[in-house]
Amino acid sequence: MDKKKIEVLQKLQKMEAFYVLFSRGTNNPFIICDPDTYNDQVWIFEENKDLEEMAKPLIENKNALAAIKVENKSFLHFFTTLISIGVNAVMFVEKERKTEFDLEEIIRKPDYSNLPEKERPLLNPQMQISAIYFMQELRRGVKMEEKPTLKELEEEMAANLVKSKFLLAVEAGQEGEQMQVPYIKDKEGNVFQPVFTDPGEFSKFNGKKKFRAVMVDFKNMKKVVIPDAVGIVVNPQGFNLIVRKDKFDSLLQRFGISVE
Repeated sequence: MDKKKIEVLQKLQKMEAFYVLFSRGTNNPFIICDPDTYNDQVWIFEENKDLEEMAKPLIENKNALAAIKVENKSFLHFFTTLISIGVNAVMFVEKERKTEFDLEEIIRKPDYSNLPEKERPLLNPQMQISAIYFMQELRRGVKMEEKPTLKELEEEMAANLVKSKFLLAVEAGQEGEQMQVPYIKDKEGNVFQPVFTDPGEFSKFNGKKKFRAVMVDFKNMKKVVIPDAVGIVVNPQGFNLIVRKDKFDSLLQRFGISVE
């Protein structure tokens, strides 16, 4: 890293707060794919007025965006979250100056290779980022025919979905009692079982510490989904992706995955 970049990074680390483009469609930072480098970027701003200026063309393009203020005490959590969702670059905007950092120039990616496999936390960065790109576009407020990349984004998301493991929430009852599983209903009364890509998303749902997490491969999901559920909802407090149970088999067949 050159001297100027180091100086900018030191300034960033000491700031009281910065502002982030946030997607209302995914409840995650808005992710931009750089057209030249193909880096998956999150943009952060020294001043909110510069964020608002950057957001104007995106909002005109019917992206549902918000400005989120991140305090210094939350910087570590924020950048750690970017690792979990598959972001690899941060663009820092100071008035007229823009500086792109590789995410690992800001925060070191945790290395779990020395831990036994059963003790490693579940991470799904490829699943997360492909789902976020898909949901950003799906929920953009224009007609479907104005979303030419949607099918391609859906294909990439689905390919990552079927290869992934997820966390299920279960509530253990008293000895001899049946284990309880939480569910979510939509406006029509359809039941969906919540599943999670990582411990961070699970903890959002488990604020009262009522549940414990059980890991399951998507290819085995049909075996564990409660009978009343019509499907699963992935990260209900995040990008909120619904996958219907009657689509499980066709998704697995589409990508050549056999059920155990």
